[in-house]
Amino acid sequence: MTKTLELKDILETCTIIFRQRVANLIKMGNKGKLLMIRKNAELEEDFKVSEFKSAIFELENKDLETKIKQAQKYSPSKLILFEYKDSLTSVIEELKKIKFDWFFSTEENDQESIASHAKENEIFALVYNIQADSKWVHSVNNPSAKLANGATIKNSSKITGLDLLPMVAGLCAGCPYDMSISGFTLTELESVDMPENIIEGQITLYNEEEGVRIASPVNTLTTVSKNNTEDMKSITIMEGIKRFDTDVKYAFRTGYKGKYKNKYDNQQLFISAALGFINELEKADILDEEYNNTVKINTDRLRELWIASGKNEDEINAMSELDIAKLTFKKKMCLKFDVKFLDAIEACEIEVEMY
Repeated sequence: MTKTLELKDILETCTIIFRQRVANLIKMGNKGKLLMIRKNAELEEDFKVSEFKSAIFELENKDLETKIKQAQKYSPSKLILFEYKDSLTSVIEELKKIKFDWFFSTEENDQESIASHAKENEIFALVYNIQADSKWVHSVNNPSAKLANGATIKNSSKITGLDLLPMVAGLCAGCPYDMSISGFTLTELESVDMPENIIEGQITLYNEEEGVRIASPVNTLTTVSKNNTEDMKSITIMEGIKRFDTDVKYAFRTGYKGKYKNKYDNQQLFISAALGFINELEKADILDEEYNNTVKINTDRLRELWIASGKNEDEINAMSELDIAKLTFKKKMCLKFDVKFLDAIEACEIEVEMY
């Protein structure tokens, strides 16, 4: 027999879902799924997918084993290896069937394809030396580096900039939400060679007293607009935005969508659950608790929708905020979140006065 629900059940269901998402969000390490792509001409099939949840394994291909373990060092929740036989473009649709948070390719010829796929599907990607002008694409541009502790790739401790991708991608995927990738020392590296030019929109590694670190935790976004603000150049900010967007949509999809009639009271209960989610993110230092983070019915959007549907513009615009909020539009719930994401401290300016 179908269980009869009361209005309070909406709040409780969504609240539980939000709490579950927060628990995953603030978990230190084990943050994101990382997809690693490489060409393997020896495959019998067009492509092959393997998963590595532990660093305890051995492969016949020692260079591949090294790169996988480099990517695993900073604790992404899972490493997925996607190998293709002929070309990435021939199997690119298969990537859409795999769930992951960050991805990269070890193949030089794949870098443009990776950048394009990231932009089209709004997934975080790491590439080598690409100027993509995108908040989804991140690019390393150091030309070369030297591995530490006697490690080698292709029998040499000297590696190319392309070989930096596994360790940097692993760091991006595993870095906790309340930290920045610039806070870590890449102990796999003894030193790194600087690019000829340090340019905007590139992740640049540099040598510091503690070891090799990242100077610029940014994506390739350089053109600022209404939908691509200056803050969105930061990896920390964009990961928070992506996670927030994903979790709110997940809670709506699994706890609310299609289950209740579209009326004001039901919308307010979902908003109450979302406000609880916002409060938890403030406690986790993902949102700024000093800012008035809010969520409300988007009355401006409702006015636009009703006018576009043929309602009298003067009548719609004359309605109060509360009245238009209660005039729900067909099957759609229009919400407006106003939140401030916290970035990491990346610089310090000190002024000393002496008498």
